[in-house]
Amino acid sequence: MAVNYESKDERPYADGREARIWHLYVGDVDARLSNYKGTLLKILEERSVLTVYDCACGTGIDSVMLLEEGYKVVSTDAEDYFLEKARQTKQKREELADWQIGFGDWLDLKSAEVDHPAVGYDAIVCIGNSFCTLPDFEGGNKTLLKALQNFKDLLKKGGILIIDHRNYDYTLVHKTFPPNSHGNIYYNSDRVFNIKADLIEKEEVAAKMTFRSWDVDVSGTELEGDSDIKLMERDGKMVPTLELNNIPMYPHTLDGFTALLKTVFGEEAEHRLLPDFRENEQEDFVPNYWIHVIVNES
Repeated sequence: MAVNYESKDERPYADGREARIWHLYVGDVDARLSNYKGTLLKILEERSVLTVYDCACGTGIDSVMLLEEGYKVVSTDAEDYFLEKARQTKQKREELADWQIGFGDWLDLKSAEVDHPAVGYDAIVCIGNSFCTLPDFEGGNKTLLKALQNFKDLLKKGGILIIDHRNYDYTLVHKTFPPNSHGNIYYNSDRVFNIKADLIEKEEVAAKMTFRSWDVDVSGTELEGDSDIKLMERDGKMVPTLELNNIPMYPHTLDGFTALLKTVFGEEAEHRLLPDFRENEQEDFVPNYWIHVIVNES
């Protein structure tokens, strides 16, 4: 198997439909940002960040927010539909004229369709459980470590990587997402129902693999005429529905992912852990996401 995403069929959103449904799964953008914007900006301000690389930009929600806050942002993704939507946003707003957007493969970031600053970035952001879509193609965590090393190589000394993953420790034990997983920090749409999480053994690429699946009410949207529409009952009425599925997720435990970061950044690297981007949370709080902030000390 190839060790990068040169083949479009190997990308997480290969058929395009999942990408087109994604904005419905996200829900209200302002509501999403209200969950973590303040904490994210505080982290960047504390580190005197000026330049940010959003290496999993999607449609550009976080990139645009950071641009509006005065940061210089470079954005990449591996899904063409997401990049198209981000570029459409840029074209509609003159103040975003300097925003760089392009295709970027985490395993070959030097070939990304953007100009990385020669001095490196102050911060790299990879949030929304994005990193968990990367298979360990080579085994032994080699692929994952390569991607993390590529992130580190693009950081200035003293720069930070902000990266997250779902609370898979909970999922692997309980075979479902944590409580209130629908009303989580990134995805809050009231169009989503019948949330499912399956664990499947897949030894050739990972010890375990999770597939997420949701039914999404697409009534009143451009997707209502999709050939794969199914009518499903919801709240006592039949609604046109598409299933958001077949997105492989490779579950990282908290200790396991921390170990990967420390392997690349060093055991002594400053490392901060935030549950759902919350500070000073009670010990018994069960987050949907663990957010890691690690410093490039070298």
